Amino acid sequence: MNTATLSTDQAPPLNIPLSFYAFAPLALVVAGTLLAAQGTQLLTTHWLPHTIAWVHLGTLGFLGAVMLGSLYQMVPVVIGASVPAIRVAHGVALLLALGTTALVAGLTLGIGNATLAGAALLLVAVLGFLLPVGTALLRAAGGGATRTGMRGAVLCLLALVLIGVRLAWGHATGALPEARTSWLAAHVALGLIGWVGGLLTAVSWQVVPMFYLTQPFPLTWQRILSQLVPASTLLAAVLALVQVPLVGILLAALPAAIAVWLVQPILLTRLILQRRRRRRDPTLRFWWLALACSPLTLTCAVLAFLTDWPPAPLLFGFLAILGWAGAIVHGMLTRIVPFLTWFHRFTAVAGLAEVPPMKQLLPDAQIAWNWRVHTATVVTGTLAILTQNDVLARLTGGLMSATGLLLAGALVSTLLRARPTCPKGVAQSTLAP
Repeated sequence: MNTATLSTDQAPPLNIPLSFYAFAPLALVVAGTLLAAQGTQLLTTHWLPHTIAWVHLGTLGFLGAVMLGSLYQMVPVVIGASVPAIRVAHGVALLLALGTTALVAGLTLGIGNATLAGAALLLVAVLGFLLPVGTALLRAAGGGATRTGMRGAVLCLLALVLIGVRLAWGHATGALPEARTSWLAAHVALGLIGWVGGLLTAVSWQVVPMFYLTQPFPLTWQRILSQLVPASTLLAAVLALVQVPLVGILLAALPAAIAVWLVQPILLTRLILQRRRRRRDPTLRFWWLALACSPLTLTCAVLAFLTDWPPAPLLFGFLAILGWAGAIVHGMLTRIVPFLTWFHRFTAVAGLAEVPPMKQLLPDAQIAWNWRVHTATVVTGTLAILTQNDVLARLTGGLMSATGLLLAGALVSTLLRARPTCPKGVAQSTLAP
């Protein structure tokens, strides 16, 4: 692992990112339970409120929680810019959890006030996140293209939430925008391409070489992608707001989609295949799953907007959320959480007390089971959407809940294994997060 370029002295307390990570597996368990209970009723069309709620458990509860928590960690450590009022992050995590819960409950139960309350709480949470983190990103002098990519991603996040609040208000009151399809296209482009895709792309330029000892990403491509992805998706949002026809919005977002789901995966595949260290790493399997899903996601996105094939929109969303982004997020949690836990709990006592090796905090066998169940969920869910088979749909729900439970188990067991016996003369506080 190469950590020479990290500003580890500026790392926030461990409980900052963990307060967000704790919500992610719970969201997966709830999403899986909802699918197991309703079966193919959730997989018939993406317009149903129940389906919208299910999708947002994945985007807000799973992906969103991990991405926000990770930015609190990465902005100071990778970019070298301290985040002001860092303790406010706990309030942001709470608001994110409450807002997602209220939004999902409102959409599922048809309670308009709950939907509005959820949207309002999420708006406050995002603003509470963007003010300190955005300030740190604007002040940052280092980070290069990764900093540029992060800035673009958080801009897309702001636009995403503003459009999302308008759509939530429409669902609660029945006053949806006349050009609802165009607004939805912009919302999806901002969320899955600009925010999720832009951030995962920018972060991968740092974490892949660091954790897997690959060559650095080509600087030219870093500069191109860090600017192209947010510019393309933000343009699509502007065109939707000025009521440009849908085809214009899709053409505006297409360059970013190609960058995120085709160009970046090709570059990443090449680097992984050429990496210097050949030791098998179970977390790398999650990257291979994501890379396999990337071109399928792009293909389904094109089919969803250019054809009337019924499974295309849901298949696109499922592959994008759980197959592509979800695999990356799950895999990196099993890599980053042991690293952060070891760093925070053992750095100060290294040499003074016996400390476990980092890999012992989360054994390879445990990570392998997480990958197997996550992969099974993606495969079974894809078949369920294609065949509209109710048994497969409910089985997918059970596997999704199992994925969430395994992820929770990985996070909890990592923390439990990082509880060493403290020798005399070493302050116990140095071992706490």
